[in-house]
Amino acid sequence: MNDKLYVIGNGFDLHHRMPTQFSDFRTFARKAAPDVFRAVDDYVPVSANWSDLENALAALDVETVKEDLSCFMPSYAADDWRDSGHHDFQFEVDRVVRQLSVELRSVFARWVRQIKVPDLANAPGVHRLTSIDRSASFLTFNYTPTLADLYGVPLERTLHIHGTSSDDDQELVLGHGWNSAMRKSLNDRPDIEDVDTRMIEANQILDRYFTATFKPSKQLIAQHQEFFRALDEVTHVTVLGHSLSNVDAEYFRALLAVPAVASATWTVACRHSDDAAEKTQRLVNLGLPASQIRAVAWTSL
Repeated sequence: MNDKLYVIGNGFDLHHRMPTQFSDFRTFARKAAPDVFRAVDDYVPVSANWSDLENALAALDVETVKEDLSCFMPSYAADDWRDSGHHDFQFEVDRVVRQLSVELRSVFARWVRQIKVPDLANAPGVHRLTSIDRSASFLTFNYTPTLADLYGVPLERTLHIHGTSSDDDQELVLGHGWNSAMRKSLNDRPDIEDVDTRMIEANQILDRYFTATFKPSKQLIAQHQEFFRALDEVTHVTVLGHSLSNVDAEYFRALLAVPAVASATWTVACRHSDDAAEKTQRLVNLGLPASQIRAVAWTSL
């Protein structure tokens, strides 16, 4: 009987002293891809340490992008106007969009794949969890093979919902949780007939950005329905290192759609005592009764 489910987040890797914070990615990107780094810092309202990078991608400052690149859209009446420059503005907007979507994901994958899982025998200060049940099911939001390498969890018992760094050919998922279909097109405006064609085309490119950076949670859940259906005997869920933030709320709603999971006891590991109330409330907001939630310290695991 497979009655246990572990939900693994980045805090699990951080517990094992792995440099997997977005601040570590920021440091990597600054050196490895300075153009991508500048595009994020210039146009995405991200925090200083990039901790909110995924959510921030949904708030691209499109007006600043267009304003900064407006020099590539001179008046048709300008003395130096050339027909060959008709697409310069759109090209530059597309360049920024590619930096913040395709190239950002590529740099992110390079960073993830160079992160090493520590050898616990030579990692002082790392507390190895003694309660991990290798026969359980594991839903991990991490890309790293920490579960397999440190705890011998069989690969067939683990779903890397956003991809795994162990597979060089697999695209890793990075993105925001705001469905682009819920936002109005930049060209949805009453004066559209008076707008420069170059601006209309640039707006279309920017609209596509929001689709390109959207995390396709529902699609991934549908793709892995077999995993979710197999949770019908779960009686206990342990959350290790997941912030329970809104960017992954769709996955937790899918878990709670499984009757067994919705009625199970949930144990949530907390790094600090003041995390307990916040994480409990986030699960309650998702529909889990507070009476089924138990917050514990990492040191007790």
